[in-house]
Amino acid sequence: MPLRSSALFLALTALTACSMPDKNSASDAEAPASPIEQISSVKAVAVTDALPYSAKNGQQWEGLSHEVLSVIQAELGGDSSPDIIEVASVKAAGEALKDGSANIACGVGFSWDRAKELSYSLPFAVGGVRLLTTADIDGTPAELKGRTIGVISDSVPASVVAKQLPEAEPKPFDSPAAALDALQQGTVDAIANGALWAKANLDAVPGSKAVPERPYGRSAVACVVNPENHALLAKANVAIAQLLQNYIDGDEESTTRINRWIGPESSVGLSGEAIAAYYNAVLSTVTGINTQPD
Repeated sequence: MPLRSSALFLALTALTACSMPDKNSASDAEAPASPIEQISSVKAVAVTDALPYSAKNGQQWEGLSHEVLSVIQAELGGDSSPDIIEVASVKAAGEALKDGSANIACGVGFSWDRAKELSYSLPFAVGGVRLLTTADIDGTPAELKGRTIGVISDSVPASVVAKQLPEAEPKPFDSPAAALDALQQGTVDAIANGALWAKANLDAVPGSKAVPERPYGRSAVACVVNPENHALLAKANVAIAQLLQNYIDGDEESTTRINRWIGPESSVGLSGEAIAAYYNAVLSTVTGINTQPD
């Protein structure tokens, strides 16, 4: 349902402007404003085997990120579905956004380094770093000393392992699918990835567990766009904010979208109360949303 509050749109547009990497000099202040680009469709990059965010089921893409992409496309208008461009690695996803072959990616963990190059939307999930493993380890630094830890190249978890687990032996992979295959084959002791990813993929590796109990670090999960894509980022923020508010309000469609991937009956198993509390916290940083018709 398109948002009808122009005040909210202006508030989130202001937030969007504040989130842009600063490329202006003093002389730029006198430059004429660029015309607002017209974005009518979502062209998203996606990596498969990255549940709960993204996976390919036959020819259909599914996951929490694709639910978010659907509401962003609805906010843009029209009857088209998001155009999904499959990429083999996190690095390739970033390059596609920078060269314009794609205009958005969702399910991206926040990092300050990445925020210097891409603009983040409001978050729709949060997580830290946990390890998916079949080994008899609890995930503490002492027990990971000398262990081979699979990491996804150019990812936030890879940076966390390098900084917080210096005595582990990281082994980089281009994609979550490649890392998961290595764990299944026994060529790594564990995979360090997002906390929700670890829980969502327990069934893929019999006898596995997610450790430690308390994740390393904590980062928001959101969508990213090229910094020049002001209009798309503003629309994405409105769509995500409305999805979060609808979940808080108990809207059936929105609740189904979210709970299917991270809710009580999903492999992640978060309670509805915990999800709603986080969404309330996110919206408290901007403004609440009236989802009822004016």
